[in-house]
Amino acid sequence: MTKLELAEMLERFIGDTPGCGEWEWDDFTSVRATPELEPFRQQLLQQGDGMFDLPAIREIIAELKGAREQHAL
Repeated sequence: MTKLELAEMLERFIGDTPGCGEWEWDDFTSVRATPELEPFRQQLLQQGDGMFDLPAIREIIAELKGAREQHAL
């Protein structure tokens, strides 16, 4: 999974775009991610107990997409 793919999955999960797979969230949060994505997984796990801070998740999405745009430059 790339940073862009993670950003897109998070957008689907919070409902900004349709089509989040039934186990997509669980698949990502249940297993240690690549070193590049693990800090984002940890941030998401800190959301805890199904009470999600949507603005915080949107910030993570922006950071993931921003990192991708930086690479393009």
